[in-house]
Amino acid sequence: MINTKYLIGAVIVLLTLWGCGNDSDYVIESNPNEFAIFPVAIPVSADGGTYELTVNGNESWTAELTNSNSSAQGWCTLSETSGSGRKVITVTVKPTTSFVKNRSVIVEVSSGTRILKSKVLQETMVLGEDEVLINGLIWSTKNVGTPGTFAASPDDIGQLYQFNRKVGYPAGPQDDPAPANWPSSYTNDGTNWTTENDPSPEGWRVPTTEEMVALWEKGATWVTAAQTGFKTDGIIIGVDEVTAKRATKDNLKQLGCLFLPQSGWRNETGMMDRTWLCAVRSGNSLSPTHGGMSLGDSGGYRDTWGWGDGQKARAAMIRPVKNIQVED
Repeated sequence: MINTKYLIGAVIVLLTLWGCGNDSDYVIESNPNEFAIFPVAIPVSADGGTYELTVNGNESWTAELTNSNSSAQGWCTLSETSGSGRKVITVTVKPTTSFVKNRSVIVEVSSGTRILKSKVLQETMVLGEDEVLINGLIWSTKNVGTPGTFAASPDDIGQLYQFNRKVGYPAGPQDDPAPANWPSSYTNDGTNWTTENDPSPEGWRVPTTEEMVALWEKGATWVTAAQTGFKTDGIIIGVDEVTAKRATKDNLKQLGCLFLPQSGWRNETGMMDRTWLCAVRSGNSLSPTHGGMSLGDSGGYRDTWGWGDGQKARAAMIRPVKNIQVED
């Protein structure tokens, strides 16, 4: 849905800026026989869409896109690039992939020596209710639940996953028996996490080890349920300790951080193990045996690479990132 307030604001800003430039470049004529274009500003929502650009007059003309500020290819296209007389050009804009940069491009319509211009300006994406922007990545505030779904809340462990497998296993008390479908063996093929085995919801993916490391390096602080209001203890990650101590279940997005619930993992026999620990799977391996599991506990232990503990056969929770294209 287009936010009318922002679109009106965009038009006002564009018209104000263009009023300081060459007035002959931006003309709206009331005489239908005069060469002119309308509108001179095309504000576009983050979702993209189709928009009309009207060419007036009786003359032959050509149209082209110039001065795009985005590295994305083909994000804006024109239905017509030449014509004669009055014509409506359909301007098609693809959804943006940026949360920080407004796309813009100029539509130049030329007739003889005269060039008229209309500017297309597209809004950035807006973070969803359950999304946080950290290190240029969109992180979900929730773990992966069953394959292709999110857990119900940020303090829900969701399901546990072995490295490069799309089968989810339930979390539970440490003395729980192994689930009925726990595999009797794990074949380590030495690969990274493949796309077809990613259990994340559509449009999301398992983060890489490097992305998890960068997140932990921004800060990881153990917090209690009494402080945050969540149903379990866990770790506030992505901000410094001072900020983490202010975190509650109601202000995570405002502070720009994530909560990882105390979880543990299922070990090689399928039993729940290390339930005092936070263990999060990431999407690439650093050796033939280790699966990029990020670890932390209430004693301040940090193991962002999973050395010694992050065996691929062990199943841990996944905190996914949005699969987006980064534009220059």
